[in-house]
Amino acid sequence: MSTTSQSNLVTSQNIWLHLLPQQKILVSLTGPHGTDIIGCVLDCMAKNDCEIEDFMLSRLHHNVTFGVLITLKSDNANLFRDLDEAAKKWDGNLTFNVHNQQDILPKSLEDAPYKNRLKYTATVLNQNGLTPKFLDEWTKLLLREKISVEKMQKLSEGKLICADYKLSVPSETDLERLRQELFQLSINHRTDVALQPFNVFRKHKRLVVFDMDSTLIQQEVIDEIARMAGVVNEVAAITEAAMNGEIDFQESLRRRVSLLKGTSVDVLQTIKKNLIFTEGAHLLCKALKKVGFKLAVISGGFIPLANYVKNELGLDYAFANQLKVSPDGLTFTGELDGPIVDGKRKAELLEVIAQAENIRLDQVIAVGDGANDLLMLAKAGLGIAFNAKPRVQKQARARINQKSLKYVLYLLGYTDEDAQQLFSDD
Repeated sequence: MSTTSQSNLVTSQNIWLHLLPQQKILVSLTGPHGTDIIGCVLDCMAKNDCEIEDFMLSRLHHNVTFGVLITLKSDNANLFRDLDEAAKKWDGNLTFNVHNQQDILPKSLEDAPYKNRLKYTATVLNQNGLTPKFLDEWTKLLLREKISVEKMQKLSEGKLICADYKLSVPSETDLERLRQELFQLSINHRTDVALQPFNVFRKHKRLVVFDMDSTLIQQEVIDEIARMAGVVNEVAAITEAAMNGEIDFQESLRRRVSLLKGTSVDVLQTIKKNLIFTEGAHLLCKALKKVGFKLAVISGGFIPLANYVKNELGLDYAFANQLKVSPDGLTFTGELDGPIVDGKRKAELLEVIAQAENIRLDQVIAVGDGANDLLMLAKAGLGIAFNAKPRVQKQARARINQKSLKYVLYLLGYTDEDAQQLFSDD
């Protein structure tokens, strides 16, 4: 048993000789008896004249640490004698931390005791397991940046694949530089690190907007149509030119669509049958709908397939490009009908849906993989690059480079146990 003070060390037998009414004391008892530790401390305080300001509990299997911040009301000699006896009875380690009346204490005992701090949450994720080497380098990065860990929580069941950190970040921290360091750490260890403001909107998102191709489904729809039309190489060449910045998305799309002229509209039915949904897409959408989310797909692909995906996943909205068909309705004309859904249009539609549903932008999640998703990802409160192109990963504020979309739930702070409840049919 030890007893500590800010100014000097005193024993539990005479600690009350050094204290005055209105003195604040942090009492901490660590021991192997779980709830009994909580009970014995509170029993001592119930018998004596003090006021409880705050408390917290930390558990490591059978062992717990129970801390209580109290304000003394009068001569509390009996309180400390009772606590000393309770600690001996329950094989506990008792400490006292005496705070002077002028000390400024944090709002919560969980908070790091430093001024001018910003609160963030960081979710670290690797479907193959978080390695000791990654966790060591991650922690060293936090130490270099003088970032304090206030809370750690394992989100995954069984193997440690995901953990959530509550962080206390110095207000002068260059967050953009920090994000770039985290990006490099992620690349080095193939482990995702998502940094978000720790606030009420972290867990209270209300709208998720998905890209379709290579996000909700594994294919690129226009490539599938081109393959059936016999122009896959020509379409691929135009796509590469767009990726290299030689032409913009709208021009690229027009050129690729022009190559589809004369193709039977029946190819869309064949493609529907062969669509491969990304692992976890059905589970994620089912879970999000169960907790009241609105869901949308906004795609640079084509509306017949976007509507099919919408119906299959139970989404609320679908927006995509419209292929113009011949007067007899049998073939594509090689033209587009209506406004083109490019990167700018995606961001605009995200905002339109949010306004229609009376949802704040910081309650919106956007998930995509391509350069034409960047504006949409930036507009949302949480923009997630899902198995994205390198340029998109570098610019996005969060990344998931794992095979399943279900891991989006981790970034919202949900545990595997939460997910199982949401996935169930009960």
